Amino acid sequence: MALDVVGKLGRVTAAITPGHLGEVLIEVRQGTERFLARSSDAGATIPQHAQVIVVGSLGGRTVEVEPTDTLRLNS
Repeated sequence: MALDVVGKLGRVTAAITPGHLGEVLIEVRQGTERFLARSSDAGATIPQHAQVIVVGSLGGRTVEVEPTDTLRLNS
């Protein structure tokens, strides 16, 4: 299930803090679903309402995310 969301954008609904899972809302199929999430940077905090991109699946309904403001596009 979670593999379907890799590469999708989401919104943090419960802050993600070091060593703890947070929660993200991701658009899937015809609506949105909640997933548990952790940051790809183990020491980072991602605040509530931040936009993130899903970079990996941790199994079940748990995903790994990065804030979109850290993305760098190659020219």
